[in-house]
Amino acid sequence: LKLSSRETLVESCVLSHVGCCGRSPTASMPEDEDEPELVIAEPAEGAGPTHEPFSFNLLSTVQSQQSSNGLRHNDHLRYRQYCSRRLRRLYNVLKFKHGKGRYKQAPFPADFTDVRFLEVPLASAERAWSYGVQLKADNANAASVNAQWRHHSINRFGKAVKWAKFLEQVCKIHADQRTQMEAEAYTAYLEGVYLAEKEDWKEAHGKIVRCRKVCEYLSLASGPNESAFLKAKASELEPLLRECKYNLGLPADDDDEDKKPAAASAPRDALGLRYRGQGLAIPSDRIKDKLFKCLEFVNDVKVTTEVQEGNAVIEKYGKISVEFGDVMKDIHGEMIKVGADGQTSEWKMLEAFARQHSLSMNLERNLVLLWNHLLKLEPLEDMSTTEARRSCKPEEGMRFCDMLKSDLEGLTEMPEPSEKISSLLTAYVAIVVNCRCLFLALCYTSFGKVLEGAALLDMLHARMDDASLGEGLDDPLGRLHPLFELIYEGMPTRVAKWRCRGLAQMCAGSKAKAKSLEVGGEQRPPGGAGSVQRPGGLADAKSFAAFPPSFRDIPCKPLLFDLAFPLIVQPDIEALLLQKRGKSDESQKGLLGKVAGGVGAVAGGLGSRLSGLW
Repeated sequence: LKLSSRETLVESCVLSHVGCCGRSPTASMPEDEDEPELVIAEPAEGAGPTHEPFSFNLLSTVQSQQSSNGLRHNDHLRYRQYCSRRLRRLYNVLKFKHGKGRYKQAPFPADFTDVRFLEVPLASAERAWSYGVQLKADNANAASVNAQWRHHSINRFGKAVKWAKFLEQVCKIHADQRTQMEAEAYTAYLEGVYLAEKEDWKEAHGKIVRCRKVCEYLSLASGPNESAFLKAKASELEPLLRECKYNLGLPADDDDEDKKPAAASAPRDALGLRYRGQGLAIPSDRIKDKLFKCLEFVNDVKVTTEVQEGNAVIEKYGKISVEFGDVMKDIHGEMIKVGADGQTSEWKMLEAFARQHSLSMNLERNLVLLWNHLLKLEPLEDMSTTEARRSCKPEEGMRFCDMLKSDLEGLTEMPEPSEKISSLLTAYVAIVVNCRCLFLALCYTSFGKVLEGAALLDMLHARMDDASLGEGLDDPLGRLHPLFELIYEGMPTRVAKWRCRGLAQMCAGSKAKAKSLEVGGEQRPPGGAGSVQRPGGLADAKSFAAFPPSFRDIPCKPLLFDLAFPLIVQPDIEALLLQKRGKSDESQKGLLGKVAGGVGAVAGGLGSRLSGLW
């Protein structure tokens, strides 16, 4: 057995004796070692950081380390061991030592140029938190609750909070504004967990709400990838928030004060810009000029129904996409500077306005490309030929449909939704899905899989009447409605044409196969050994299966939930122990008597012999 550290050796010894002593493997584990004091060295007078503020993705770093080191399987022991190894590596590479052999206090440096110094308190907080969760899980799995383990886990959560506060304090000195907000959210989460363990539900509720507010605000001020991660992080807080509400007697569906929109103090439609019926205010003149410049570019673009070159369309809309990207970056930077407690409502509405226009222009570009692809498809009759694939590739149409669906999903997640907008976007998604199904069927047909293509076209022909379009919306979503109407009105004709062509191709293939069998002399009388039925006969009809196949039940291993195990009372064996102890005492007394009697008999015999000699 190869052991990595002294702590692993102690854990292995405890695990080997847990069956005989009945104690948890974490109950005898040593406390965390090599923890420096939470003290920052005193800087020189008038001296500040000698570096630019660090940009440290704190929350994403924690998420990646947790998912890569055991927490994907809820293995908190493995994650805690990783944090210990990570701390040791950081101490070595940063030369942040604490004595050789004997522990020597080393204050945290007041100034440093390596961003990895921020990982030291982060790894320490994560190690203490994972230890607390591990103790809590062991206590929950035990037959009865152990007060000592519970007290130990609460102390570990408290230690994690201390390290998180220390990290937040260091970030305020050495990190940028976004890192400070992430450190605030991280500290609020650990404080909420700690207070919930202490059953201080009111304070825990406030901390969790604060963490969710900061995460949602950061998700608005981030790019697409980080925005999705932060939204998922905010949604993970819901179970703990519901527990706090339950213990406080609050309704589960009660909206918190931080989630309620703030009332507008003054009319904000002086600029003529509105987002879904609400006026906008632009606090920054620089952003206002850039935004109006983008809107001018949008008004200059005119949509036509004629066939256009793909490169020309991409170049025309690419300039608008770049301009909106710069505006979104500036808005996100200003939102981070303002913070989660500033003019959040105004910045949120402005960010939603710019993001809606950016997504709408991306949708319009992809719709124009999809419409051009459908126009190229009109003169074709057979997709299996090389000339047809050279002029119109079905997989390109599928790619356009996937991009359209992604942009429409982004629009559905925008703030201030309404029933009219949601229903119309749902209809747009249905149209895009139908187009993708058509191109997928054409892909199967072009590669010789006629039966699969015909089945998809038959299914698509049956659901053509399910989607329906209503009236359009205001700009910028109103610019999309005419293009969706064109695609929606032409879909039934296209599907019917290609369905008939697919059926005709199947019939032609069956006829050619039957003719080849007759010419080759392979036609035999039916019913004999090795007989071959004509295509379309009874044997082929019986071999056909329904598409799509129906669901059926399959046997599986049942799930067993032993709910009575915690209620089993351990038997009282004190009487058996006393009885066994009494028998052992009696046996010891009898053994001593026999030994003493034997020694006396030997001594008596020797005495009589000696007296006879005299």
